[in-house]
Amino acid sequence: MTFSPRLRRWLLVFGFIVLPLALIGAILFSAQGGFDALRVPADDGVAFESTPEQIAQGEYLARLGNCITCHTTRGGAPYAGGRAFASQYGTLYSTNITPDTATGIGDWSIVEFRHALRHGVSRDGPLYPAFPFANFSRLTDDDIDALFAFLKQVAPVDAPARTNILTFPASHRAAIIAWRMLHYRPRPLRHDPSQPQEWNRGRYLVDGVGHCDQCHSGRGGQASLPPALYMAGGRIPGQDWYAPPLDSAALERWSIESLADFLRSGTSEHGAAYGPMAEVIQVSLQHLRPDDAIAMATYLKTSPAHRAAAADAQRSRMNAASQSGNASGITLYRDHCESCHMADGSGRGSDYPPLAGNPLVTSDDPINAVRLVLLHAAFRRAARR
Repeated sequence: MTFSPRLRRWLLVFGFIVLPLALIGAILFSAQGGFDALRVPADDGVAFESTPEQIAQGEYLARLGNCITCHTTRGGAPYAGGRAFASQYGTLYSTNITPDTATGIGDWSIVEFRHALRHGVSRDGPLYPAFPFANFSRLTDDDIDALFAFLKQVAPVDAPARTNILTFPASHRAAIIAWRMLHYRPRPLRHDPSQPQEWNRGRYLVDGVGHCDQCHSGRGGQASLPPALYMAGGRIPGQDWYAPPLDSAALERWSIESLADFLRSGTSEHGAAYGPMAEVIQVSLQHLRPDDAIAMATYLKTSPAHRAAAADAQRSRMNAASQSGNASGITLYRDHCESCHMADGSGRGSDYPPLAGNPLVTSDDPINAVRLVLLHAAFRRAARR
């Protein structure tokens, strides 16, 4: 059988380009969960009934997940949505998760709720990854049901969803499927028998409902969270604050007890929480049970340092700059910082934390230090008026 030159060209294109691309696409589509992840199951018809204990557990989990902060606009009704989240693709608005039947989740079944948390897909289609479904997918069925029980009894609010303002292609939900194919891989959280129960509980809280990596990890392409940059620190999208690393190297100075206390209070001999972290502690982490705080600290203290080499290089640069006689920086420090933080940067108790070796000061990204200095200067100007 002979083929015309044109047909041969099309066969070559199909065999060497179209077919391989289709195969790669099928593999990536399956890796993000396949059709089952994108298909919301039908209601099983079983009425959902909750208990007071289940509601109390759900309230605790909602606090740890900081749900009220993300799903409440400034001055708005709790959980009614509308809070804006800036991104490199535009602005997203959180949704109404009160039990209002018209604009919230009042007519959702527990099956739909489980699917949204486990797979990031609701009856409206795939959810934007600003909603941390990759973390919530690691929750147990009991905890997901407890969250649903709690949300079902908050005050319903009629609050229609605000329209997202996004650039193409992010403005189309079909683009989320492409993002999932490239960056989302379902990773069930399994108990590690080689670690103590406390460590496993801490990992469950940190990587699950706490979704700490959403702020404290480095970002890859299309605002993804590559495993290689887990808890390596990074600029929080849309907020211009740097979330420091939460790994064994960055937390070396902390004891488990002092870190657990910081998570609940926001203060320690190593420094105080500020910016977005202050809000997280005020609204969320201050409600941690003491044993859960210890568990989270236990896990974080063992997190591998993915950017240890970069941190060492940064310290070397800082030491070289100091030894070369950076007269301008030394003079500024002596004039404005030394009286409180001491000449050697060792600080004075919890009121004036140490600056020497402080990762918040010596990090690759100076944005936090710059903002705090400017804020301090603004307070001093205001005090003199």
